[in-house]
Amino acid sequence: MERTNPAVGISKAKRKKMKILIILFCVISNICNGCNLNDTTPIKYRNYSKVQPEIYGKHEKYLFGYIRSIIGKGIEPFNVKEYDSLTEVFIDTIIYSPSKNKLAFFVIAKNSNDKLLSGGNRNEFHYDAHCFIGHISLNDEIFDISWLSAYNLSRYENLESASYRIRELHFQEFNETRNPKAKYNLDDIRFWDSEVWNN
Repeated sequence: MERTNPAVGISKAKRKKMKILIILFCVISNICNGCNLNDTTPIKYRNYSKVQPEIYGKHEKYLFGYIRSIIGKGIEPFNVKEYDSLTEVFIDTIIYSPSKNKLAFFVIAKNSNDKLLSGGNRNEFHYDAHCFIGHISLNDEIFDISWLSAYNLSRYENLESASYRIRELHFQEFNETRNPKAKYNLDDIRFWDSEVWNN
């Protein structure tokens, strides 16, 4: 006959089973999380840099105009036929360096599927996502913008999935195993002094 602790109301055997289940749960959680921890930024290196909303808005407006202009000129990565005056542009996210003299930003472009080489329905759309980097002057002007061509994200079905994937790649998987020049994720303070800026 099993003895029950009257204070708890659970038998010794059941408590032992519960302990084993808890330990097993912790081990499985650590294994699963461990796979992700190797590809994410350690907390001590996370970049939490922000700017005032009016500066962010000013930069967002400038970057939108900049991307529209390079689409018009057919400059890489917008050098294929589907990018034109009908392409919709979204500045998804702007990330700032701790010293606020550099930035990185994600751009999502929306095009009709009938522009694809394979053809498609003009009322259906696909989304491409790109990352750019640039410098900021002392008076908050952006200059020296370049495409960070580590990934080519194209033909996502909606804005949300394109946005999610570009963030996932650059905040969790942007490391030297994927790209020798990309040693740190974009949300890592060490990224802002990395080799990416020397090219």
